[in-house]
Amino acid sequence: MFLDEFALSRGIGDNTADCPPRPRDPATMQALRPFLFALLSLALGVSPSAGCTRAASAAQADFVPARAREAFETAWQAVNDTHFDKDFNGVDWEAMRAKMLPRVEAAKSMGEVREILSEMLDALGQSHFAVLPAESLPDYGVSSEIPEEDVAGGVGFDGRLRGDVMLVVEVEDGGAAARAGVRTGWILKQLAGQSVADWVPRMSDLRAAKGERHFAYTLRELFRKRGMGPVGSKVEAVFEDADGKEHTFILERTPRDVIAHNFSSTLPTFHLAFEERTFEHAGKRIGYVHFTNWFPPMMQPINEAVESMRGHDGIVIDLRGNGGGVGVMTMSLAGHFFEGRTVFGKQTMRDSTINYISMPRQLDSQGEFIDPYEGPIAILIDETTGSSSEVFAGGLQSLGRARVFGESSMGAVLPARLTRLPNGDAVLHALGDFVTVDGTRLEGRGVVPDVRVPLERAPLLQGRDAALDAALEWLAPTSDD
Repeated sequence: MFLDEFALSRGIGDNTADCPPRPRDPATMQALRPFLFALLSLALGVSPSAGCTRAASAAQADFVPARAREAFETAWQAVNDTHFDKDFNGVDWEAMRAKMLPRVEAAKSMGEVREILSEMLDALGQSHFAVLPAESLPDYGVSSEIPEEDVAGGVGFDGRLRGDVMLVVEVEDGGAAARAGVRTGWILKQLAGQSVADWVPRMSDLRAAKGERHFAYTLRELFRKRGMGPVGSKVEAVFEDADGKEHTFILERTPRDVIAHNFSSTLPTFHLAFEERTFEHAGKRIGYVHFTNWFPPMMQPINEAVESMRGHDGIVIDLRGNGGGVGVMTMSLAGHFFEGRTVFGKQTMRDSTINYISMPRQLDSQGEFIDPYEGPIAILIDETTGSSSEVFAGGLQSLGRARVFGESSMGAVLPARLTRLPNGDAVLHALGDFVTVDGTRLEGRGVVPDVRVPLERAPLLQGRDAALDAALEWLAPTSDD
């Protein structure tokens, strides 16, 4: 299983006195609190800041040095026992323990201990390593006193950061943004009292350390979350149109078309979206499937959609905005496209290797015998495509079974496990590495598209999705050129 969604991000915690100084405001931190496990830091390989508690004085009053040491030892041991690389990516793990333990023993708060743990995990230089404070876990600490935020409503648009500008890339039909007149290609300036221009310099350290893809992903997720809230609640948004004119709207959140899914008792509710449609392009029928995570409720609609497209001339699988989930589901979906059991990737553990193999589908959902889909497949990706989605896209690409369009994916592909610590915190730690069948290692690199289609403002202002257009043109050319 790929647990890329479940961790905290650096600088997106509560703003309290025992945390190191960071350019954060309390309102934004509170708004982001239910998003602590969302598709952010593990996709970035970023650990939590200080794991800050809701009140520094309370944290210090409850701090038990012996328990803090136990937590540190348990976290260190979990990585020591399960890391897939016995050389720990070049880190002397025993020496790391000797270096960090005296600092833990001298710590005065759990926030300090979490910062030390985060520094230790950061040294590995890999994704899917993070400390999750107890108060952020649904069934531990003060979580029972913090109701899960109502995010049933949304403002009906999505964005991507390019340079220092947040471009509107999608406007949902009938949503609040569409009703206000927002168009793709417009620039989001402010949302819910937060300015994109203010946040860009605040995260300059992340930009420098992790690169443009990770930085763009983080800002997109931050502002996407700010658009969510109770249905009927209102939020102010400021946009700049194609002519440079600013528009301020009060957007009333409308119901989001999502499925609420509780994957486990230790994780928050996930809200899953699914879309299927058929395009008529150059006289051919092209199927289109998009889903936001690899979780069980998505499997039936995915299967039924692909089955309904068996007579189509091509299929587009849009994995933009899909940060991952249950890795085994990639094998199930791949089974639609191969006649036999076909290896498309390998997961290397410390003492074993697991093959990712397509699971051929011989029967459809009505129990009728079927053949695999043999038509061409296009996959759309960008920096919001992570983990299991990278496994699927990179795996099919390596076999030549799919052609990939868009921009490079996250590069956060390691399968991971949550281990509880004695103080109620948890540590997320990677168990294995992944390479495609042709030996391509996706961690850090990401999936590199066969056809790079940069996201640019001009096509968006024309109402076009350039990556989708390129995929459709490949599947159904409009000319012989």
